[in-house]
Amino acid sequence: MYVKVKSMKGLAKSLIVLAGILVTGVAVAQSADRAGSWETRLGATFVNSTTWDFDGGTTANLDSSTGFLFGVAYHYTDKLEFGADFEFDQEDYDARIASDPPGLVFPASGRIDNFRVMFNGTYNFLPGKFTPFVTGAIGWTWIDTNIATQPPQTGCWWDPWWGYICTTYQNTKTLNGFTYRLGAGLRYDINDQFAVHGAYRFTWTDVKNASGTPDQDGFLLAVSWKFN
Repeated sequence: MYVKVKSMKGLAKSLIVLAGILVTGVAVAQSADRAGSWETRLGATFVNSTTWDFDGGTTANLDSSTGFLFGVAYHYTDKLEFGADFEFDQEDYDARIASDPPGLVFPASGRIDNFRVMFNGTYNFLPGKFTPFVTGAIGWTWIDTNIATQPPQTGCWWDPWWGYICTTYQNTKTLNGFTYRLGAGLRYDINDQFAVHGAYRFTWTDVKNASGTPDQDGFLLAVSWKFN
């Protein structure tokens, strides 16, 4: 039995496709030995732009942003994983703040700081090195709008190393709320120590005075280090 190839270019394409099928098959067939292992992970988060609406007519248009993530996880089995992630990102915004009583709208712009703590569960569909997965998480989000709520205050003290020090502090408007998330992605265990994974995620945050539950979507790319 033989296959007739019309050109070297066609042969090269056939070999590339065959190699890809073989590599994928080997990755799926080989066990990743995740069960009973811990891992730490570092990742980059990419959040798409969105609009949040609030009671009374206030709106905030949030720009897309890039942040970072640090997490830990335990693999209960090759497929089931539990963990916690700590995330931080900054987003530029343009807002239209409605007055109370209504009638006036004040424009505002700036940058918000987001900090999240999320506890998650992940299900890997395959026990092999390459696997798709789904994930869900619950946690809490703290948001600093960096909008001043009172005049600046200055405090001074004596430091034994640096001498007399004065700093200025200004309270800002903060928000916080319960957060939940759903996502899906792909994972590849490079070897017994390192793995990479990427996911597309939807995140909802229950912010006070918001119309409905504000949501954001985006991507995660992370590198993990596994240990026992």
